[in-house]
Amino acid sequence: MKKRKRATAKGLRSRSGVTLIELIVAVTILMMGLLSIVGISASVARSLGESRSDGLAAMAAQSRIEKLAGTACTSFSLGTWATDSVRGITEKYVVADGGNNTRLITDSVSWKTRRITRRATFQSLLPCRPGA
Repeated sequence: MKKRKRATAKGLRSRSGVTLIELIVAVTILMMGLLSIVGISASVARSLGESRSDGLAAMAAQSRIEKLAGTACTSFSLGTWATDSVRGITEKYVVADGGNNTRLITDSVSWKTRRITRRATFQSLLPCRPGA
């Protein structure tokens, strides 16, 4: 007759593998990591959208100042605010006498983000050439 081996406590411990509890803990840790990555990516996307709006507003102000720089100093109406709106960006600008044959341009730009209306003010001093 053949002898049958009896399963002992020592034999049960020698089995290799993963228990169900270990698997649940590992999956839970993995899911928490993945959810945090998703949350971070959403905030990064929102920040990129807002920085795009900031860049567009700065480019609008730069364009306005460059356009005024190409205008003769004698044709400016000094001290009068002008308003312009393009692509959701509102500009209010004024040209003032900067002294010493210069013109001071102040450009106030406002634009809406998802949460608030943001504002920025840009200034530039333009030299007036004699006869220009």
